[in-house]
Amino acid sequence: MQGTMKAARLHGFERTHGAGEVVRVDDVPIPDIGGGEVLVRVLRAGLNHGDLHMREDAVQYSPGVDTVPDLPMTIGHDGLGEIIEVGPDVENVRVGDRVVVICSITCGFCKYCRTERQHLCQTKKTMGFLTKWGEGPAHLRRYKDGLWAEYCRVPAGNLVSLPRDADVNEMCKVSQINVGYRALKRARLHSGEIVLVNGASGITGIGTVLSALAMGAAQIIAVARNPARLERVRAIDPKRIATVALGRGESITDKVKELTNGQGASVLAELAPGGIESTIECIKNLEPGGRVALIAPNPEPLNLPLRYLMIRSIEFTSVTGRFAMDVAELMELVRNGFIDTRHITTRYFPLTAVNDALDYIKTRADSDPLWPMYAAE
Repeated sequence: MQGTMKAARLHGFERTHGAGEVVRVDDVPIPDIGGGEVLVRVLRAGLNHGDLHMREDAVQYSPGVDTVPDLPMTIGHDGLGEIIEVGPDVENVRVGDRVVVICSITCGFCKYCRTERQHLCQTKKTMGFLTKWGEGPAHLRRYKDGLWAEYCRVPAGNLVSLPRDADVNEMCKVSQINVGYRALKRARLHSGEIVLVNGASGITGIGTVLSALAMGAAQIIAVARNPARLERVRAIDPKRIATVALGRGESITDKVKELTNGQGASVLAELAPGGIESTIECIKNLEPGGRVALIAPNPEPLNLPLRYLMIRSIEFTSVTGRFAMDVAELMELVRNGFIDTRHITTRYFPLTAVNDALDYIKTRADSDPLWPMYAAE
């Protein structure tokens, strides 16, 4: 397909380029496709704090740091669309199919990719996100650009087909549930167990709570600072979700003791973006053999005695990126009513309002954490 399209592209960083728009909507050529690739007309695409940090943060992302790709770069790495062109050797999808795009690009042949641990691939890239694009197989650089554009080029193996009757406004939210779902799977959450979710009131936190409910958690203890947001989380299933509002001075320890008869929770899903006190308190309220799933990139050091962790046999795991197999499973859970994606609320923006969408991430009301998304007109 020839011609031009509009794309929201990162040109630099506010801290080094001043207050001018470093994310701009440009007219660029529609990507060409080759063997094993498809061209997708983007229908929905999300933004998150990572995109906001890219626009602002020239301290972490500077020309002297090798995580910076060649700029400009189209941003956005959560979304879905409709296939309008397929390249040679593509047999798993057809023109007209609607698909979820998996934006984690891996080599496919290392020991991690071959053992369903793609998130550990040492040459993994993420479409639309700052990463080490100069390393690894050269062909991966074809997928640098993300989804805040009218069209995007995607490897056919990075697509999960949508059912024909699927609601794109609901299925587009699956990618925000994916991270928490994978983290709980890695933490081996079993039905009937009690789960702590620290940082439960954000979009990813709500997705983690929904995943825990679908996976059979007997009780979820949702921890966050904002009482209004927590009330929205508790209302999802008041019988199985209890809350701890740190902003009101409520105690994690008291709530866990009350709900577990002093035994402790089985799993902690750790999503707090900053601070460490609540994380430590949650870990200390795990039962012997409790498992910790780290999700948020909290930069704080964890100050706990190794002896305590050893004696209690506390296990740690973590996760980053999205998994195609998880997307397929989550879509089935959504279709069959085990996950109600309406609890993840969205606000739609046109492509040309990309900076308004990024600003909204900073200013959105505490009681109303809507996920900003591009919706094609």
